Amino acid sequence: MSYLARSNLAARAVMAPSPQLADYDWAGQKMLSLRRGRGEAADQVSITGAFAGIAETGTLVMASGPEHPVTLNLLPDTHIVVLREDDIVGGYEDVWVRLRQRYGKDRMPRTINTLTGPSRTGDIEQTIELGAHGPRRMHIVVVRA
Repeated sequence: MSYLARSNLAARAVMAPSPQLADYDWAGQKMLSLRRGRGEAADQVSITGAFAGIAETGTLVMASGPEHPVTLNLLPDTHIVVLREDDIVGGYEDVWVRLRQRYGKDRMPRTINTLTGPSRTGDIEQTIELGAHGPRRMHIVVVRA
């Protein structure tokens, strides 16, 4: 992937075992080494899909499950998100409607993460630190469904 090369990152990533991601031509990326599964401490790059993107705030919504381990959102320094254009909604209210439609009125995934860029903190000597609670870099690829 050209993003990894431009960012001087190794062409190696862990990818969510999502059927949604299986539809893309990963084999066409000859230099890219992929492992599917959960994130581990040594992983530098993760690739996941997203449940939704919120246009109003630029927020991504991640729903946990076997096809999307939460560790992929948090452990690697670089998180690449493949967001389908059809999954972009207007506001937060639209996301809750979609969650109820997919999972049922009284059921939700174990974890719903909302991500609006890399986390940051200024608590350490008043110096801004990126990636305080997750990746330092996020790259979003919007694809037509």
